[in-house]
Amino acid sequence: MQPAPAAYHYAVEEVGARPDQALMVAVHPWDIDGAQRAGLDGAWLRRGASVYPRAMTSPGCSAQDLKELANMLAAEQ
Repeated sequence: MQPAPAAYHYAVEEVGARPDQALMVAVHPWDIDGAQRAGLDGAWLRRGASVYPRAMTSPGCSAQDLKELANMLAAEQ
């Protein structure tokens, strides 16, 4: 599995958070899959792609770009 869970744990510890308080936003499904396996939530920026690999953990949400993701997250508040 790449990246290793330790990389995600290190990142959240550095900002004083727990994995369940963090959201990994990425365009690469393997980054989202790795983050979710480490206990973070994941958001996929599709950037024109339409299919997320079935072999990987599905993201908690997906958006076309950061603007759409920001609007989605704001609507949840």
